[in-house]
Amino acid sequence: MTHHFFHSVDKSVDRSIEAEIIVVGAGLVGLATTIALAKQGKKVVLVDANKPDIKLKKAWDERVYALSPTTEAWLKQLDVWPHLDTSRVNHINTMHIWGAGSDTPLRLSESDANLPKLGLIVENQNLMHALWQQIKLLGVTVVTDGKCIGLDTTPLDIQLGLQGDITIVAKLIVAADGVNSWLRSQANIGVSHKNFHQTAIVANFSAEKNHANIARQWFAAHDTLALLPLPSQHVSMVWSVSTQKAAQLLLLSADELAKSVCVQSQSILGNLKPVSNTQSFELHQQTATRLIADRVVLVGDAAHQIHPMAGQGVNLGFRDVMKLDELTTNCQDVGDFNLLRKYERARVADIATMTTLTTGLDGLFASDKTLVKKVTHWGLQQLNNQAAIKKLLIQQAAA
Repeated sequence: MTHHFFHSVDKSVDRSIEAEIIVVGAGLVGLATTIALAKQGKKVVLVDANKPDIKLKKAWDERVYALSPTTEAWLKQLDVWPHLDTSRVNHINTMHIWGAGSDTPLRLSESDANLPKLGLIVENQNLMHALWQQIKLLGVTVVTDGKCIGLDTTPLDIQLGLQGDITIVAKLIVAADGVNSWLRSQANIGVSHKNFHQTAIVANFSAEKNHANIARQWFAAHDTLALLPLPSQHVSMVWSVSTQKAAQLLLLSADELAKSVCVQSQSILGNLKPVSNTQSFELHQQTATRLIADRVVLVGDAAHQIHPMAGQGVNLGFRDVMKLDELTTNCQDVGDFNLLRKYERARVADIATMTTLTTGLDGLFASDKTLVKKVTHWGLQQLNNQAAIKKLLIQQAAA
């Protein structure tokens, strides 16, 4: 095994590393967990099976995230924000939502909830790069190419065995190792799973008309199109459709796909020109039956994967870390089972709400029942005049 330490460890003498916390998985949530816990002064070791690619590319990343104001404030607290290229970040000031057959969108703006903005759009690579810069600054021990092969728990600690005969001993392991989490299966935690039989297609376009910092979404039966504002009159497209329809769309040339998006979005931004590759992801919903085991805690996609309809997946993962950060501050034993139980109890409701909301929205707009369609259509129109409900909706989205 090749491994790399940003923080030097004498590998030739000792194949055992002592830590307080091991974070497994160097995705966005794993990196943020490492930073938050290291900033508490705890000895954290970050392990990932792959070598990180932390160069910022000039081309726009097809994968973008809608960060809530709460997430933004927290990343600023972690001192991650100064490392971001903010010229590549775009604010969302307003959301426009169309139901099937609706000409008038529901409009949600920051002024409805007295907020400076509803959120912001950031590329995956920009955020990853910023998080890695902060990890380097903190001098955290990082083991890359670190394939996990064994887990052993004692009453006092937990030991993680890596390929290459390396053992890391700690009080707690944070499983941030994604949807197919190795740690989750080692801890015998099951998952409830739902296949939406849908695929999300993502690409970036340059728009003829100004997007005016508006995030736009069109809902139809199992068909959700989002055009999210990026700098320089670019937009990021996320189009979630049946896997069958996705297969047809993915056969189109980039220009033909742009034309299809134009039609679906009622040409609201004029002509669209492709400025990136097109990627696709199958959509599943998965929730772990438990969030904890002996000295193991699940965060991010290892704990939950939701439909991207509300764009809340990464914020949900970051809220896991915020809660873990809060509970482990000033505690003697970070792996104490009572502490982990508090984490699980605190997170279950938020995860369930988001899971239900995203599935429920998809089901609502997919209904074949004429009455439901009419009520949905009527509801969006009526909501425009309901200041209190709009405020509530925005506060939920901006959390």
